[in-house]
Amino acid sequence: MTDTQTVPAAPPTPMTSIKVRLGDLGLAPENVRFKEPADDGVPQLAETILAAGVVIPPIVRPGRKGEQRFMALDGRRRRLGLLLLRERGDLTDDYEIDCLVAETKAQQVAGVMLPATEHAPVHIADVITAIGKLRKTKLDTGAIAAALGYAELEIKRLEALAAVHPNVLKALRAGKLTLKQVRLFARIGDKKQQAEIAQTALDGYFQDYQLKGLVTRGRVTVDDPRFTLVGMDRYVAAGGRVSSDLFAELPDALLDPEILSAAWRDRVQPIVAHLQAEGLAVYLGDDGDFGAPEGFSRLPYVYRPDLTEAQTTALNEANYRVTQLSSALQDIDPEADEAPQAFGPLVSAMAAVAGAPLSRCKIGAVILSPAGSDYGIAASFYSVPLPASELPEEIEDEADEEDEVEVGGRYGRAVADIEVPQADVEVEGSSHVLHETRTDVATRGLIRDLADDPSAALTVLVAQLFKQLALHSSGGLDASALQISGVRYSRGSTPPIASLDGEVKARLDARRAAYKASGLRPITWVETLAHGEKMALLAELTAMSLNLREARTSMIRHAARAEAAEIAALCGADISAHWTPDAGYLAVHSKKQLLALLDEMEAEDDRARTLKKDDLVAFVGEAAAERQWAPAALAWDRPLEVEAAEDTETEADPEEDEAQPDAGAVCAPEVSIAA
Repeated sequence: MTDTQTVPAAPPTPMTSIKVRLGDLGLAPENVRFKEPADDGVPQLAETILAAGVVIPPIVRPGRKGEQRFMALDGRRRRLGLLLLRERGDLTDDYEIDCLVAETKAQQVAGVMLPATEHAPVHIADVITAIGKLRKTKLDTGAIAAALGYAELEIKRLEALAAVHPNVLKALRAGKLTLKQVRLFARIGDKKQQAEIAQTALDGYFQDYQLKGLVTRGRVTVDDPRFTLVGMDRYVAAGGRVSSDLFAELPDALLDPEILSAAWRDRVQPIVAHLQAEGLAVYLGDDGDFGAPEGFSRLPYVYRPDLTEAQTTALNEANYRVTQLSSALQDIDPEADEAPQAFGPLVSAMAAVAGAPLSRCKIGAVILSPAGSDYGIAASFYSVPLPASELPEEIEDEADEEDEVEVGGRYGRAVADIEVPQADVEVEGSSHVLHETRTDVATRGLIRDLADDPSAALTVLVAQLFKQLALHSSGGLDASALQISGVRYSRGSTPPIASLDGEVKARLDARRAAYKASGLRPITWVETLAHGEKMALLAELTAMSLNLREARTSMIRHAARAEAAEIAALCGADISAHWTPDAGYLAVHSKKQLLALLDEMEAEDDRARTLKKDDLVAFVGEAAAERQWAPAALAWDRPLEVEAAEDTETEADPEEDEAQPDAGAVCAPEVSIAA
């Protein structure tokens, strides 16, 4: 052997495999997690050990003085699982575990450090793949679940994920998809389609909403509005099938929508019979987006201030009737056998609300359709013209007047506040394309000039809002140069509250009178205003266009609420500076909620609990007025809390169910039944 020859290194000394009694196995203090308590996963690990034994041998060293015979350098959790099984009586101290003995110092150091530093974390995609491979070995779900310590349902879910296209798991492993998105892929039966969508994720332009739409499109679930009135028992009894989502993330699917439709139609027959007995033509449809049936018309728009005293009285009485019936029906389960018979009078009352403001026509037809309301049904009403012999005299006289024009696309009639001059435009010899090009370029030029003149832009904006929110103007956006639409806030036919939006409306009415007296057109009139007046008018118009109403507790407008909180902070909003709770506001509260309002304003009075509903409403209103107080629930900077609406007192108060008229009932083409 020459000096340049390399002496081969001694081969590594392997650890010796031995069997160690559980009673002789301790935990070495040099274990990196020696002082850590058992984690939540140890019981599941114990179940796996009970089913399949200790799969990976722990590394031990011989015990020293005062220690057990063998001390685990690695395998703390496996030992904890074994001890748990011993405590339960599933194992004894004589149970033997296959271990590797680290006898040399180098082996002991490796036994401590290598498990802590060299084990790569297991990705969930690897777990899913492993489950798939186990399934291919013909192991049944129960055996796999027992071996791994999982529930069988969890194994079934992992098996479903293992069946997706390999591209899906590849994208999951790469962080391009989430586990929730992979579960959506598992619901798509077409592997080719799975691969194509997963590839978009790998390429970096995956759209989550497209995947969700693909899974849920055409899926009829228990959230379907028809199901509210039908219910599960009635649907299944008719032969309907139900499928539950394996991952418990989607509502149960109804596999026989035609059975659901037939059951819904059967359920509404008592309502149909009730309405037909009152002389209405009744139609059924799958949703409420219908044109008027042949021979009938959509209801005209009704402007409450234009109603006669008799019409206003009839409308208020009809609203009150709807409120009474809604209160009486609020505890009825829509699935109950008697529910449709109970709902019939409510639909009739809603028809009376829709018909009360009509002058030239009457309610002649109704379309019933499924809806996500408390009653599972919506009603859309349609009119027929009154015969000339039945028209009131004032209506006949009005028909002969020729100085009124239709305004704003309304079916009703009102006098236009704005006189529109006829433009003198030379178009002879111009093609349509040339004319469009000329007006297009001229528009772009005006855009630039107006953008360079903020004062003029303010005038134009205020004038446009003034036309739409304060004046009676003809035509829609096509009749305006500025394509900005403003909508005045309203809640059906509910009148303004005098000290709140009623004050703003009064200001705008005064400005409308000043405008009409000026003889000018809107832009010219607004330009004559002082800057302060112009800004005040802009504030009034902007405020009148606010709409933050939420029709149901399930329709929370989070984005609008965030803006409302910001607006409230900007203007230091405090509703109690202008208004305190009145009878109309308090009447929709239960007695329990009224008492809670007293507690909130710290107005303790034992007499309050003995009062009837109407007396309690008056009592709370007086207490609030004395303190100039308004509920915290009316402050937009307050976190949302949906309060219970049921009064849980043991003895029912007959006056409790009598609420004030719901002035918000709609006189519009579609009227939905809601509590």
